[in-house]
Amino acid sequence: HRYLKLRRRMMDLDTLGYEDLYAPIVRAVDLRYTPEEASELVLAAVAPLGEEYVATLRHGLDSGWTDWMPTTGKQSGAYSSGVYGVHPYVKMNYDGKYDAVSTLAHELGHAVHSNFANGTQPFANAGYPLFLAEIASTFNETLLLKHMLNREKDDLFKLWLIDQYLVQVRSTVFRQTMFAEYELAMHRRVEEDKTLTPDWLSSTFLDLTRVYYGHGEGVARVDDYIQNEWSAIPHFYRNYYVYKYSTGMIASMALVEQALESKDGVERYIALLKAGGSDSPLELLKRAGVDMTTSGPTEAAMRTVEGLVAEMERIVERLRAQKRL
Repeated sequence: HRYLKLRRRMMDLDTLGYEDLYAPIVRAVDLRYTPEEASELVLAAVAPLGEEYVATLRHGLDSGWTDWMPTTGKQSGAYSSGVYGVHPYVKMNYDGKYDAVSTLAHELGHAVHSNFANGTQPFANAGYPLFLAEIASTFNETLLLKHMLNREKDDLFKLWLIDQYLVQVRSTVFRQTMFAEYELAMHRRVEEDKTLTPDWLSSTFLDLTRVYYGHGEGVARVDDYIQNEWSAIPHFYRNYYVYKYSTGMIASMALVEQALESKDGVERYIALLKAGGSDSPLELLKRAGVDMTTSGPTEAAMRTVEGLVAEMERIVERLRAQKRL
């Protein structure tokens, strides 16, 4: 809510509407990075993880794991696929923008995870579940953000970087948690032998959205038409898994905090990557120092978010004093 209030001030609005959450609030900085520059940025960002991690990632970059450039007939987007006994394959549609650099860090996080797990575990235990999959990728994105904020001097670019990351936090942690609560309400209603009527689905979604976005407190106005949004969200027509987006990013932010604090935190994280699917996700995370059955990881993640929002507020004040915003 503190971040949303900052968005309202930056957009010079009397009332922040739910639809305003999707409007850019910082002018994009037109910086371009060659594949070589992007590779070096990612390598520098993951340096806190130690020589083995950096050497593995560099080997992957030098050995042709990545199909970089868009081409005719190539599928859009980006992904990483581990192949046991060979090496991971990373597909990019690289355009040189910072978003593509961040995507590279993300996909290489998956690739190193697969490489470590495949090199340490037998085939039956090498594959890791979705609950763990997004941890290694978002971990690298967070490291890249921290590296860029330390490296860059231009406040406008730093503001854009933080906002891009907080948009991801809102959509991955905050919004997906709301989706999970909505799905849970559906399951409970069915267990009570009640019908999932369109009216119930719409009113429940609207009520939850208003609670999450502070409609009653004047944080963001959520109009009645938002009640229909649930029907266009494909996640609700598939297996119950939206919470795994939230847990993955929360766990990764908590693990980043530990890794940057101590060598022991780094070693536990590397052990998590090498464990693959050899035990339950909750148990593997506990060994890594993140107990998802407690509030600790979420509190650690929110410390990261709070620090970024505070930094964003300070940058806004500086830019406004300079009449650059």
